[in-house]
Amino acid sequence: MSKWPGTPDCADAANALASRLANDHELRNALNPQGVANVLNALSKWPDTPDCADAANALASRLADERSLRNALTPQGVVNVLNAQSKWPDTPDCAAVACALASRLANNRDLRNALTPQELANALNALSKWPDTPDCADAANALASRLANERDLRNALTPQELANALNAMSKWPDTPDCTAAVKTLASQLANDRHLLNALTPQHMTNALNALSKWPGTPDCAD
Repeated sequence: MSKWPGTPDCADAANALASRLANDHELRNALNPQGVANVLNALSKWPDTPDCADAANALASRLADERSLRNALTPQGVVNVLNAQSKWPDTPDCAAVACALASRLANNRDLRNALTPQELANALNALSKWPDTPDCADAANALASRLANERDLRNALTPQELANALNAMSKWPDTPDCTAAVKTLASQLANDRHLLNALTPQHMTNALNALSKWPGTPDCAD
């Protein structure tokens, strides 16, 4: 149903299921790691709906309390959960889960290296919702270091993913890793007319806003 979030019938059904999840402890505990990640990903399509928010917070509470559940998430699951939690950044349980997963990302090179270009861009975008949290900053910088040092990874980003990555890293303009990654992506933009032309107006706005955090950097100015 999350594929049709704007459809009233799908939204109504999702809210009914979310209400059951929010109020049924045994049902939540019966979900395996993949199930938790998939459900959170679906609920995040209706972030302003109280039932979906309640269910997401209840699942986040379980994730926050169960290290083994968090550690059982696949790389894709980690990113999906982070992305979902970022829809409710001011909720304590969601923030706690984000910090715990960010710490895992920051300290697990194999996990970071397992992320696809899309997953890496999505993870950065999610982490940027908590820019003042040390764990999120550490994870973002670790991911930025990978971007700065892997040309193939940068080249595999779509225009939207590149703009999102720039926008995310602009939340940490004073960190060397984010600065290095932004410089390389800015150079890529400056020298690839096809990439520039593929940016939508929204992507262009996001990219320019991000690059403005480094006004003295030639690649960003170019």
